[in-house]
Amino acid sequence: MTEGSAKLTRPDLPLPGRSGSAPGTGNWHRFHYPIGVFAAVYGVTGMVTALISWDDRRTELAGYLGSGAATPALVLVKAVELLLVLLTAAGLVRRRDVWLLPALTGWAAGFALFAVLDVVTGRWGGLLEHVLYLAGFAFLLFLSYALSVRARIGRRGVPAPRSSTGADGGSDGGADAQIRPSGLTRTQEMALEALNRWQQRLERQPPSA
Repeated sequence: MTEGSAKLTRPDLPLPGRSGSAPGTGNWHRFHYPIGVFAAVYGVTGMVTALISWDDRRTELAGYLGSGAATPALVLVKAVELLLVLLTAAGLVRRRDVWLLPALTGWAAGFALFAVLDVVTGRWGGLLEHVLYLAGFAFLLFLSYALSVRARIGRRGVPAPRSSTGADGGSDGGADAQIRPSGLTRTQEMALEALNRWQQRLERQPPSA
């Protein structure tokens, strides 16, 4: 047996993983497609709705900023939304996960800003709506980031990170916290662990009748 074939059969080498990442596309995962499509459709729908009911949207913004700043603010908001849609579409076409992250961050930041304005102006109904949208896009942002980490592990064939707690339930020592064979940062490991726990919880749920 040659040296090359011996290396292929070594038990300590990781087997090729079946990840959803595509070769040559960075850390793209197949589940990035529904996330990107949802964000793009949401953005296009928002822009079309704004064009149809422009006066209503301008009146709504006037309640936050005053009638004088309502029109420029609405134009600015829709221009930013168009930029986010284009960024999302480019990420889908080029299969670049890093382009989805700023787009999702932009939508989450926008809803966070409107939530702050709701608190300032006392619009509690609008606050509930914007907080729900903020939570939804924050979840999509986290999910996209965690999927990128999983795709990176599958593409590079690195071992999965260990749990942050040992067998006795205590935290690992300082040396283990710094030495990471997976090559991931602590934030990436936490995101991947959270995604794995969420999937395991879904798998343990009994099927609906």
